[in-house]
Amino acid sequence: MIKTILLCIAVLCMLSANGQWVVVDSIPGRADHIEIDNLNNIYRIHKTEIEKFDAKNDLQYSYSTNQLGAIGSVDVTYPMRPLVMYPDLNYLVILDNTLSSNRGKVNLLDYGIGLGILACSSVQNHFWIYDAMQFSLIRVDENFKQVSTTGNLAQVLGINLTPIYMVEFANKLYINNPGTGILVFDIFGTYIKTIPIRDIEDFQVFENELIYLKNNVLNIYNTLLFESKEIELPYICREARIQKNKLVLLTDQKILTLKKSNP
Repeated sequence: MIKTILLCIAVLCMLSANGQWVVVDSIPGRADHIEIDNLNNIYRIHKTEIEKFDAKNDLQYSYSTNQLGAIGSVDVTYPMRPLVMYPDLNYLVILDNTLSSNRGKVNLLDYGIGLGILACSSVQNHFWIYDAMQFSLIRVDENFKQVSTTGNLAQVLGINLTPIYMVEFANKLYINNPGTGILVFDIFGTYIKTIPIRDIEDFQVFENELIYLKNNVLNIYNTLLFESKEIELPYICREARIQKNKLVLLTDQKILTLKKSNP
């Protein structure tokens, strides 16, 4: 927990510091999405392939399979076990830190999940899965035995539920439902609140700060003070990720790594 708090403080200090953003490195090539883990590794996701680059932007490992369709989402919250979701065929794959499939393909239908479209890692080697057939969040253990479930959230919350992204942070689950905002649940699947941020793709959570990209502006929303700060970016990008002392942007042609220059 102390490490997490220190990381959050470092990130916020980096964002608020004076100086200009300067490109220090780049990775050429197109991508659909990017992720960055807490070890400063960058993951480039394109169609059916994942490539892992280290902190120096050197390619380390890659993973690809054409048997499961396009990759829906990748969660690298725990770098030792990246989680890959294949929503088209209702499959999930758990990788290791070398992007090797150490558990093979997991057919979620075998565990009573009819249409898993989103998945993310949880504490205690658990996983969260959103079943679009049941409109339900399901938390399972490492053997995919159900631990808890929310039931039909569309009925419970009385909303149109079409989530596109979710991540767990500090024992809370954050789900992006673009039409209504970001839904927050506790570790047991109990609904807590909705953060009124709509029509975004994804986001990062750092302690009490939620960071997201909208209209090429990096927004920092304080979930306690309900205040928002905006940081204009020097390049047009489709996605943005921050980690420690750097900013990573996904453009149409490459991945850019930027750092703050001295004022």
